[in-house]
Amino acid sequence: MDFESWDVDLPAGEARHSSGCIIRVEGDPRNPSSVDPSHFPKSLNFIDQARLLRCGVEALANAAAESGAPIARERDEGTSVKVKSRTVQDLEQKAKMFADNPDKPKRAVLSLKKRERVSD
Repeated sequence: MDFESWDVDLPAGEARHSSGCIIRVEGDPRNPSSVDPSHFPKSLNFIDQARLLRCGVEALANAAAESGAPIARERDEGTSVKVKSRTVQDLEQKAKMFADNPDKPKRAVLSLKKRERVSD
């Protein structure tokens, strides 16, 4: 098996091997936040699956380096450029909807501040 025969679709963050294996990444292909492998050949043992996965991620990273796409990294101002997955965006939206809900129950606030005792 040729572990290096990958077709890379950089805008989609996807690499397809001639055996049918597909690897999708989220975030920067050179440092992905998520890697989703699928469709490994059934005859492949787990060592070769790991090798195929590693070679696929390397193919994506090499394609990104050759294209000259900017790397998502922290800026000097302290802000960071990050790509969020659809799942993370959905969870954040649900959390925001709950936080903005005026009908949510009121809870007591716990404070760890010590009160000074006034002696009589």
